[in-house]
Amino acid sequence: MDDNKSFIKLHRKMLKWEWYNDNNTKILFIHLLLIANWEDKNWEGILLKRGQVVTGRKKLSKELGLTEQQIRTSLNKLKSTNEITTTPTNKYTIITINNYNLYQTNHQQGNQQVTNNQPTNNQQITTTKEYKEYKEYKEMYVFIYSLVERAYGRTLNSVEKEMIDSWVNKEYDFKLIEEAIKISLLKHNIYLNYPNGILQNWEDKGYKTLDDVYKNERKNEEKNKKPKVEVFDYDWLNEEEEK
Repeated sequence: MDDNKSFIKLHRKMLKWEWYNDNNTKILFIHLLLIANWEDKNWEGILLKRGQVVTGRKKLSKELGLTEQQIRTSLNKLKSTNEITTTPTNKYTIITINNYNLYQTNHQQGNQQVTNNQPTNNQQITTTKEYKEYKEYKEMYVFIYSLVERAYGRTLNSVEKEMIDSWVNKEYDFKLIEEAIKISLLKHNIYLNYPNGILQNWEDKGYKTLDDVYKNERKNEEKNKKPKVEVFDYDWLNEEEEK
């Protein structure tokens, strides 16, 4: 990818970020977002993941025009609030932006079916129009907040929003999330712990897509079917009388 044609996403809520008025820390963090890997890649025999960057204090000092001490101080601030983690080596430091996928969501989802407000077994809980709007959202979790609140008919609390954030961080397939919410509605359970438990169960089983769920659950149903017991049409009473 041509870096001159790529971009990062910067949400307005950063204006309320606790380090926003700390210019050195703000500039450093935005710089890290700009230079972090947007996809996994190999570098000198190690795998650098999406949201990671190889750098050092001297290099950052030169790039940003700050002293090494200023870089050290700002890095410590970012680590103290869990914005980043650092893995130092003898030659360099690997910096990981902890919520990179939250900041730079990559929307690659399939088409959705038109639905009503009250979903049934054969219905999706989003509409085609809404899904198109979702593709334009800068943050996937914002859309899911709206989706769940509309489906459950209530406002989410901060703990539930953090739960949804964890789904996004784990990069759960959107259709899996939608299916888990639909199941909770069919069970008349409008507490987010229910779909969260479903998603964790699917993750433990290694299910990545909705097709994985359907295929494996179907296999389990077949496996758990009880064998048919043959019933013989035999008249024991008449046999005794004939003797």
